[in-house]
Amino acid sequence: MTIKEYSLEAKRTMSQCESTLLDDLHMVLGMQTESAEIADVYKKHIAYGKDLDLVNVKEEIGDLIWYIANLCTLKGWDLEDIMQTNIDKLKVRFPEKFTNDKALNRDLKEERKILEL
Repeated sequence: MTIKEYSLEAKRTMSQCESTLLDDLHMVLGMQTESAEIADVYKKHIAYGKDLDLVNVKEEIGDLIWYIANLCTLKGWDLEDIMQTNIDKLKVRFPEKFTNDKALNRDLKEERKILEL
């Protein structure tokens, strides 16, 4: 399945709220909820010794992607373009590979140029 196909299928199951702002907020709060559910799996493993339920982690990642795809749909953004822009920004930040120095001493002006293209 391509990202575009996924986005179309995800849109089919998206509810509509009373306003554009509430639709956006639904997606944003959903992303937060799904991220917290992923963190909870790891918390329960570390703190309580429960088995690390990677099946559940994969499920929650899918749910997170659903919210991300639908927020992009609501805003008219192409998720593939966002992904490419993110990689382009990271190439400016880390031309060779990740380093602590580059992470701490970022060229925010150059990164912003990439984001505004």
